[in-house]
Amino acid sequence: MNEQEYKLMIKRCLRCSICKWIPQLQIKSQKYSTICPSIDMFNFHAYSAGGRIIIALALEMGRIKPSKELMDIVYKCTECGGCAVACKFLNTLEPLEIIVKLREKLVSLGYGPMPKQQQYIESIKNCNNPYNEPHEKRLDWLPNDIKIDPNAKTLYFVGCTSSYRRKEIAIATARVMNAANYPFKILGENEYCCGSPILRTGDKKSFNDQVHKNIDIIKKEGIDTIVFSCAGCYDTFKLEYTLEKEYNFKVLHTTELFNELIDTGKLNLTKELPLIVTYHDPCHLGRNSEPLVEWDGDALQMMPLISINMPEKPKRCGAFGIYDAPRYLLEKMPGLKLIEMERIREYSYCCGAGGGVKSAFPEFALKTAITRIEEAEETGAEIIASACPFCSTNLNDGIVEKGSNLKFYDISELLLIAIGSPNKSIKESSMEVA
Repeated sequence: MNEQEYKLMIKRCLRCSICKWIPQLQIKSQKYSTICPSIDMFNFHAYSAGGRIIIALALEMGRIKPSKELMDIVYKCTECGGCAVACKFLNTLEPLEIIVKLREKLVSLGYGPMPKQQQYIESIKNCNNPYNEPHEKRLDWLPNDIKIDPNAKTLYFVGCTSSYRRKEIAIATARVMNAANYPFKILGENEYCCGSPILRTGDKKSFNDQVHKNIDIIKKEGIDTIVFSCAGCYDTFKLEYTLEKEYNFKVLHTTELFNELIDTGKLNLTKELPLIVTYHDPCHLGRNSEPLVEWDGDALQMMPLISINMPEKPKRCGAFGIYDAPRYLLEKMPGLKLIEMERIREYSYCCGAGGGVKSAFPEFALKTAITRIEEAEETGAEIIASACPFCSTNLNDGIVEKGSNLKFYDISELLLIAIGSPNKSIKESSMEVA
């Protein structure tokens, strides 16, 4: 969103508060009718997308000045994009893009990011990951049995979280590809943070530095396909990278690749998993990964707060994210029963970890995770599965904090068991399956 679009957009909010709810026709119960974790937690209009748009407009008009209180409101947002999906049913605004741009403005004025977020940005600059882990330990996740093909044209971009925190996801992903005899390489010491944690806080310059560094390295490797197990890395490469630097390689999430390997007979699912599973849609794999829509038009002002787009602007409603691929995988696993939560697909509720919230406001992140775990429990499922290491961390934290009997598994871990792999995943030994 450029400066002109931003200034026009913040004037067009109708103050309708529709951004706080999933679309009315999709509501199945009052308990699970909301879409915004921030307004659920803080229950004051300023903490909604509409409230932040009012703040953006007031700041632009000089009616308020940046402050710690203002930063607290702007940064207590997971940037899940639920507000943007809800808004499209009445307006053509881009609330998520407005919030991102507002953060960029605060950073440019010296009022952001939050201290904990600034710490992980410095860690990315110094150690190439947000966890302040030694860069030379980025390959510590890699077991001896996994085969890497240095001549492969497919790159597995592991990502920081799977490399340092959720190693079970990286291991399961690599072992599944090995089981299918699907050749892939990794960057190893040349893999750096994708920049997603930086981008979400508004530090656009530092993000751009990561974009150019990563694209230049990948181009030198002659890669034609990149596979991601991290939804955040996937979304960032698929959408945000294309806005900063051109590339010609294909981008795939592991759930897309794994379906292809099963459908072409390269993977056979032979082991029964008599489990009841519910699936959590990661925001960055679902609604936020929907392809960007190019539009070359203008907004014609009809009356105060009312304008129309000429020609009509296509609505990016989140419906074309990656929703089917993970569900197809689960449905193909022998014996497994998939049962859905109330809020799914583009109307899914956030896990609570995004937008820099996990680091800056851990209590908020944890409360949001518990809300999602409660929704999962009500399905009667034994396991909540997802396809994102950030969701894995925060939902696991929510399970522990709540004392829930649910277990969390990444889809790659379940698939590794279903193909009857002789190599155990980190958590497989704790799962009782036939």
